[in-house]
Amino acid sequence: MHRIEIGNDETTFELVIAEATRDTLRLVHAQIMVMVSTDDYIRFARDLTRAFHALTGAALLQNKTGRVILTISFERGRVEVETAWGQGTNRFETDQSYLTRTVGQIGIVE
Repeated sequence: MHRIEIGNDETTFELVIAEATRDTLRLVHAQIMVMVSTDDYIRFARDLTRAFHALTGAALLQNKTGRVILTISFERGRVEVETAWGQGTNRFETDQSYLTRTVGQIGIVE
C-alpha cells in the first residue's frame, strides 16, 4: 500500500493505492474504493509535476467511468484541491509548499 496526502493546516485528504496492475489502480479514501486506469494516473502525475514546477495549471484524475475524482489547480503558489470521492465532494485551498511532499509521494514524472 502506498499513501498520498494532500492538505493544509486544517484539512488532510489521504488516499491509498491499495492495489496496482499494469492496467488499473485501486485507490481508497475513507473506505471508499475507486478504480482508475494506470494511463490516467500517469497523466495526472505528469500534469501535477508540470503545474507544480510552473506554479500554474491543473491536474485532474478521473475514475474508470470518466468522473473526475481529484483536481489540483495551481495559480501563482496558491493551490485549490477538489475531491469528488463517493457521493461527497470537498474543496479546500492550500499553498504550493504543502504540495512538495505530495509530489514526492506521487513521484515526479517528466
